[in-house]
Amino acid sequence: MKNDGMNDLAYDFGDDEALNEELSFILNEACHVFRYHADGNWKELYKPKYANRLAKYISIKPSLIKRLLKLKDPVVSNITYAAIEIVKARNN
Repeated sequence: MKNDGMNDLAYDFGDDEALNEELSFILNEACHVFRYHADGNWKELYKPKYANRLAKYISIKPSLIKRLLKLKDPVVSNITYAAIEIVKARNN
């Protein structure tokens, strides 16, 4: 599933509705910013912002990694891999 950045998608990661809402917000905003605000700040400003927010949830629920990558959205994968690195760095 590829998020076009214009239409908010309701992502489903299980029974926790609050988690689904928060992750949907993060992913929708990240996809929108990546696709419609190409101001050269993705790598330095925006990607770390969304990756850090995502890392919070990945550290609590590592099973999210597989579900996030299964979406096969390049933006979601991009921030997911960055979030994984953040979690690894925090754990070392």
